[in-house]
Amino acid sequence: MMSLVKLAPNGWRYFAEEIATGREDYYARSAERAGMFLGRGAELLGIAGREVDALMLERLIGQGRHPIDGSPLGRPFPDRPGVVAGFGLTFSPPKTVSVLWGTADGDVSASVLEAHERAVDASLAFLQDHAAFTRMGAGGVFQVDSEGFLAAAFTHGTSRAADPQLHTHVLVANKVRSADGRWRSRDARELFEHQKAAGMLYKAALSAELTTSLRVRWTEVDENGIAEIEGVPQVLVEAWSSRRKAVEEMGSQLVAEREADLRRELSPSERATAYQLAAYRTRAPKVEPDTPTTKLIARWREEARSWGQEPEQWLPSVLGHEAAQETLDRVAIVRATIERLQSTKATWGRSDAVEVLSTLVTSSHADEVRGLVDELAEVVLRNDAVCSLAAPLPAEMPNVLRRRDGMTQIERHGATRFTTKKTLRAEGRVLESVANGIDARAAIVPSRIVNDVLSESILGEDQRRAVHDLLSGGERVALLVGPAGAGKSRALHSAREGWELAGYHLVGIAPSAMAASVLHEEAGIASDTLARFLLDLENGKRRLTNRDVVVLDEATMARTDDLDALLGEVTRANSKLVLVGDPQQLGNRHRFRPTCGRWCRKVTGWSGELRRPDRPGSTRRRGSSCRIAQSPAS
Repeated sequence: MMSLVKLAPNGWRYFAEEIATGREDYYARSAERAGMFLGRGAELLGIAGREVDALMLERLIGQGRHPIDGSPLGRPFPDRPGVVAGFGLTFSPPKTVSVLWGTADGDVSASVLEAHERAVDASLAFLQDHAAFTRMGAGGVFQVDSEGFLAAAFTHGTSRAADPQLHTHVLVANKVRSADGRWRSRDARELFEHQKAAGMLYKAALSAELTTSLRVRWTEVDENGIAEIEGVPQVLVEAWSSRRKAVEEMGSQLVAEREADLRRELSPSERATAYQLAAYRTRAPKVEPDTPTTKLIARWREEARSWGQEPEQWLPSVLGHEAAQETLDRVAIVRATIERLQSTKATWGRSDAVEVLSTLVTSSHADEVRGLVDELAEVVLRNDAVCSLAAPLPAEMPNVLRRRDGMTQIERHGATRFTTKKTLRAEGRVLESVANGIDARAAIVPSRIVNDVLSESILGEDQRRAVHDLLSGGERVALLVGPAGAGKSRALHSAREGWELAGYHLVGIAPSAMAASVLHEEAGIASDTLARFLLDLENGKRRLTNRDVVVLDEATMARTDDLDALLGEVTRANSKLVLVGDPQQLGNRHRFRPTCGRWCRKVTGWSGELRRPDRPGSTRRRGSSCRIAQSPAS
């Protein structure tokens, strides 16, 4: 994996303090490697491969100056809070790789280290191609090419708990030289956009190198893109994961507490934030700073023996396997990539394609993996089944305003979203079904019951209006939109009472089990997961009727194809569907969600007008095609 953090101007001290003291350096000399300058920017300055010392780091990261002679690299970093002087990238292999490195003999250990560093180099080369831009013009409107990273790398092999943990820190200065020869700050948006893709590419490159050099075998890639070396004892993996276990335990606790407060599952970014906080809270002082790596390796081997896992016993079964004779079927890889992207995201970018391709591409060496992944990513984006969602340019741009990637300087390299024709067809069916169901008169409750329910409820004025519109509207699809805490559940509770008094049956569903549980608890609607509900419909175990009202909570998290299938069944049965959620809750660009007060659409840039079946030739524009029952602050 690859983690990424911003560095303040004083961030260099964290990496350099032990260089200055001369102790066994956790950052600069661990794993027999001194800190080295690298990157195309370092090559420009003639310092690539040169050893790093504390003064050099202070000049580069602390001051934004030339690390050798101290000359300015553009404007120096201002002395104020919030200044970003650089970015810290950390490349960490799967734990079984670190265990192999920390217990094998010298030659095998050296091969693991070399494979790791080649994989890091391949990932950094990818980032320099796709995430090393800078900005020019008023407000940084132009994204322009640069000459590449100016960075320093530190490889070490222990965790703070003194467990074997091979990893490399790369400090990337917030300085790049643009084509006009001037040094500027980098455009960090692409670095964050391509962070996960670079991490996945690193793991694929590492797998290729170790498979070639040591002929190891790997487990299947899991949902996080991680594969482990087969045969490395799990006992050692667990015993030497004390730091990770502490973070996982604290992270799970923080996630549970936060989800209990919000009454919903956290998004991936929110979970990542919780685990980052856990990493800080469980941070312990570095241990045994004077113990050289060679002695640590000897200690790890002795620990393995004490646990009954002598390296001499299990290493032969890990190394030297006959290479698998696999032929790279590019057509199959492209097809599988498109299918996986289509099944998990409504829209996706080039970096998403790289993530998936990194789990499918095989080769002999890290550089070959990187080249194949980049090449096949372009093939994926040009495939006939794929559609670009980029808006047309206002005018034809001259070549002088184009970057090396062929895009114009007013376009972000990683911003273009893509989808497939299949996804757009599914979305089109959803939109047409919504428009065609405006006058469906579905699940209308008599006004007498509506008034009784409202008179007995304790609701705010806008909540009362939402309940009234839900019960009286009659449209096939109604939306209940509002931020967390706005009272959507209270409004649903009252609406449920009204529908039940009128003889309708409520069906609750949600994309996750937790959301379904919350819907049941707070709105009193018996609920199940969306996946289970659709499976029961497919298998004939359930069937909707015109007396059913289906409530889909956390609708922003529903996949487009699932929503298409659900709405198809609702339309067939002449039922009513209520979509509940907050489009801003997760900042999710990949789901079908309401995006304005009067229309529900996905943010892929759908711009088609919807034809009224009762008025041939006429159209309905967004904003006039469905009723929204708005809760407070929606």
